[in-house]
Amino acid sequence: MILYIGASIYHILCFSLHKLIFHPEEKAVLVICDNIFSKSGMEELKADIDEADIFSRTIILHYIEGAYNNPYVLTETSDAEQIDKYIAWNEQWIEQWMAKNKLDLSQMTECNTAIDHRHFGLYLLSKKIPYQYFEDGNGLLSREQVQMEFHKKSQYASYAVTKRLHALGNSSYVTKRYANASAQVPGFYDEKMEDFNVISLFAGLKSKDKDRLLKMFHAEKITLPDAKGAPVLYLTRYVRYLQKPTIQNHHYLSAMILDLFAGDHLVVIKPHPRDFSGRYRDLFPDAVVLDKHFPSELLPFLYDGRFHKIITIGSTAIDALEEDTREIIKLEEGFEHKIDSVFEYAAAVQAVKELYPELKEEEIAAAGCLGELLDPLCRDVLGFAIPQAEEGRHYKVVLADEITGPVPEADVVLYLNTAQDFRFADRKPDIFKKMALIGVSVRSISGDSLEKAKDTAVLADAVKEEDREALERFRFQKEFSRAGLVMDVGYETREEKEYGKIMAEILWISRKKETEQNGRLCLPPRRRNVSREDVEALRQLCSVIKKEEETDENHRIRTNETE
Repeated sequence: MILYIGASIYHILCFSLHKLIFHPEEKAVLVICDNIFSKSGMEELKADIDEADIFSRTIILHYIEGAYNNPYVLTETSDAEQIDKYIAWNEQWIEQWMAKNKLDLSQMTECNTAIDHRHFGLYLLSKKIPYQYFEDGNGLLSREQVQMEFHKKSQYASYAVTKRLHALGNSSYVTKRYANASAQVPGFYDEKMEDFNVISLFAGLKSKDKDRLLKMFHAEKITLPDAKGAPVLYLTRYVRYLQKPTIQNHHYLSAMILDLFAGDHLVVIKPHPRDFSGRYRDLFPDAVVLDKHFPSELLPFLYDGRFHKIITIGSTAIDALEEDTREIIKLEEGFEHKIDSVFEYAAAVQAVKELYPELKEEEIAAAGCLGELLDPLCRDVLGFAIPQAEEGRHYKVVLADEITGPVPEADVVLYLNTAQDFRFADRKPDIFKKMALIGVSVRSISGDSLEKAKDTAVLADAVKEEDREALERFRFQKEFSRAGLVMDVGYETREEKEYGKIMAEILWISRKKETEQNGRLCLPPRRRNVSREDVEALRQLCSVIKKEEETDENHRIRTNETE
């Protein structure tokens, strides 16, 4: 008897393939936990699996019930003894569950699991029962730190027991690790790893086995309406897995992703199995929303065309679909953290295109920028992704964001300054004298807009006066129709630009004061319809603040000399 323990439809696909290929004649038990779908959805899934007749028996493990009944709640302060009590309680609970379901491990000749950090899989590990480990998703075997960070934030108990017992396939009790070799981090090697590419394995099945697997997952051929160009596929992320797990944030992220990267292409949405497909149909009525019940790895067998792009903010399936698209856009947590800075990034890339329409890849570099956001933007606008800056090089343009060291030399440096800390001026205090300001104004275009209006700016340090003038003349507008927003770039008056540059210098001094003295400056709010008198008044305020700063600095120097 073969045992399989999983917690996702991807795991079920892996186990089904493994059973059909390696154990076609042996009996097998499939244990799946109840958080794949809703309660009614789990019963339907079980019925579909039973009808496929791949496994002798399918049992639903009520993991949610067991997890929340464990009296030992683990936190960052939990010591080894507390973790061991949590594990011991899990062992007792699983043994009671096995007795209730008449499941005898002594009858198993082989155990397989994709989750050795929770419930039944954790039981195998803590009881030192040898097992074969399946990676939790494409490419995750070589990305242990990604999984650890996820568990640390979403369910600390999984993180704690993983560290305690070397879960995630790292235990000495693991006899083999099944993983998609082509999706791993380049250069990754594991002597126990066996390549398990579900797309290749599915392609090699007999026709009758392919058909029953497709039927089991309700996976049908995809026919798309006629549209200009190839479609864009969006693989969603379950809302609870987001850093800010709210429906509103999930909607905003999805809308911004499609507005940024889908263009006017037909959008095809494959919801995460725990998502609500109907919600996507309501949110994006022009999109084709696929059934959520099949794993995305089956898409190559359902759609005969090739996608223009495949985009995700967390689906591991994307690493298995590179052959089915022109471009992969893989967004991670960094994108969610930077979602409010999308506008500065988009404005800066368009400004580069305007200033240097014939720019070559070796003439531009990035420093401190979020690559997962910047790279696809640049591929769309410039035709190539921007390389990271190299020390000692001089560039025509550098895009800089979160500065931690010296900024490379360039004719033009565009400071995105998304942290609004103005740290770029720390090493170059006179930078404000020859700076251009590109205002970025975001406003609502409908009552259903997903974000509030905001005003920000990209600041540019340009060596040549003609470049500064060109940047300050630059204008651009982009509509984010799905998010209900429009971005206006560079539409300020001359006075508003001057006012903004002076304010930037004041904010830089303010940050220094807050850091050094834990004090705060009382600053005027950003103004519109700025007059020449407003500019001169703010300039005088800046002069006073700078003199106070110089006085404070001289005082600190004298104090240090005295000491």
